[in-house]
Amino acid sequence: MSTATTTAKLPATGDRPTSNRGSAGLIFTVLYLLGMVLLFVAERMVLESKTIRFSLDGAAAALFLIAIAGRLARRAKLSRDGRAVENRILLAYLGGLIAILLYVLQADAVMEKLRPRFAEAKSAQRYQGALGALWPTLFLCSILPLIFIEISYAGMDVGRTLELNRVKRSAASGAILAMTIALVFALNFIIAEFNKKVDLSYFKTTQASESSKKMVKNLSEPFKVTLFFPAANEVEDQVRSYFEDLRRESKHVEVKTLDHVMDPNLAKELGVTDNGTVVLTRKKQNELIQIGTKLQRAKSTLKKLDGEFQAAFRKLAQVQKVAYLTVGHEERTGEDRDKVRGSSIRDLRTLLGRLNYQVKELGIAQGLGQEVPSDATIVIIIGPRKELLPAEVEALKKYLRGGGKVLAFLDPEAGVDFAPLLGPFGLRFNPTRLANDRFHVRLTMTQADRHVLFSNRFSAHPSMSTLTRNSSQVATVMLGAGWLDEIPPTEQNPTRPQVQFLLHSMPFTWNDQNANLEYDPPAESRKVYELAAVVTMPVGAPKPPPTKTGKKPEQPELKLIVVADSDLVSDQVFRNPGNGYLFVDSVKWMGGEEETIGETTSEEDIRIMHTREKDQVWFYLTIFGVPALVLGGGIYYTSRRRRRKP
Repeated sequence: MSTATTTAKLPATGDRPTSNRGSAGLIFTVLYLLGMVLLFVAERMVLESKTIRFSLDGAAAALFLIAIAGRLARRAKLSRDGRAVENRILLAYLGGLIAILLYVLQADAVMEKLRPRFAEAKSAQRYQGALGALWPTLFLCSILPLIFIEISYAGMDVGRTLELNRVKRSAASGAILAMTIALVFALNFIIAEFNKKVDLSYFKTTQASESSKKMVKNLSEPFKVTLFFPAANEVEDQVRSYFEDLRRESKHVEVKTLDHVMDPNLAKELGVTDNGTVVLTRKKQNELIQIGTKLQRAKSTLKKLDGEFQAAFRKLAQVQKVAYLTVGHEERTGEDRDKVRGSSIRDLRTLLGRLNYQVKELGIAQGLGQEVPSDATIVIIIGPRKELLPAEVEALKKYLRGGGKVLAFLDPEAGVDFAPLLGPFGLRFNPTRLANDRFHVRLTMTQADRHVLFSNRFSAHPSMSTLTRNSSQVATVMLGAGWLDEIPPTEQNPTRPQVQFLLHSMPFTWNDQNANLEYDPPAESRKVYELAAVVTMPVGAPKPPPTKTGKKPEQPELKLIVVADSDLVSDQVFRNPGNGYLFVDSVKWMGGEEETIGETTSEEDIRIMHTREKDQVWFYLTIFGVPALVLGGGIYYTSRRRRRKP
């Protein structure tokens, strides 16, 4: 009876019953959250037009003002308990706006102006890191309680049945959820800073790759694999499994296991001093792979056994080739150029050795002014900062026109004119550095990273086959790239070599002509730029008819690959799989080893390089996705409970 009497009474203010509901003010929170969405779109998605960006920022600010003004007006009409709820909502509004302010204070554009005011670069990094951790925490601790308050507040009659304690509990629940998420962020940061690795994973030996199987499949002579291990050894089990996989590919492969102690004479003949050694034998030539007999110590070698096998096999099965690196023009060498860490090419030299190449230097002192040595398999040019002499250019052009192979990595900041070398082959190198504010690698966490480009846009070409097959997992990284374009054919040069572009930039890339890291149309334009190109053309006599064996002799062919950045092969980023595959497959293709092009299998852990886009996806999934999932589940559970009640 009392319930019926309460329902019949109307509020003293004379408003309609719906206006006394807590949901009457929900429209202001919707406008407030819509303003947050517009602000996000303006700052994170709209890159091309500053007009649209500023318009969205202005619209967001207007929605914030309308939401706050509406809440203040509603607050003035309510009772003490109603005002207490409105105060909590306004406080949540204020917390969200302060979080946005903190975000602005640590943004790249603001940091560029604030950084000179700090005594040390580390102080600026600590400042940016502190605000970068604080603003999302404050944002969560404002928005989640706000949403929880609105859910509990919406069904209340503020004139009669306002349950202030229930609102407080809802706000506390939202705050606890927000703080829990913030705690996860803090733990991740601490773990990253004080990283201690404990290997509890299942150990797995690498398997024979397709390129390794192709190597042994083409064998026409006996190839012996001798495993020196003691009886019942767990490392031997792993190694034998790998080589038995290769043995099944060719009848010429023989695999046997011996004990160093039981067969000392044979071990001495093969150069083996102890167990834990694999000996590859072909034509009385031996190559040894040291592995060990203790599994814990042998893991590192077993994980990369496929690569070790390929390196040893090449030394046995092929005549050693010669790679000439040009010198005398301030190119990258084995030492750090300008004493900058990571600017050397030590890793590249090591990799050429594993590919069975002898590395030699080639400059004016070594005869480049007259001709390229006849034993050259490939000539590699890496980042010259001085002009090549006219005689050197002519020698390289003559070498190419005779069927030579040249791999060139050029720097846009070098100020070198490469037109005399590239122009006759239909290529033009543009030294303007490219930038991208959406697709780049975050190294310094500043706007300078916009010059650190990455791309997984590869063309179908033998030198790109590994990258093309794995384009969803790997990408090349460049620390300041220029770009290439094709010179249209002329009447004077109608029979020009064929040009094909191999690597394309990501969308939204622009030519940063004034080097201010900002997109300034119309002088600068956003489009897809060409980062690498290949030039080919048959040279010499036409192909003769097939021989008795059915094989066609190879016709000499001009092969020129040009990449618009030499940092791609520097030690700083060369171990990135995309960079390594580009170089290795290019060298194999130029050296006539197309059948062995392909990645080696490895169980080694590799460093994951996060791009800005991937970081944003994970960040916003954590910020919005997880809370939305928890909130949706709570709402669904609560609504079901209410429907079950009589």
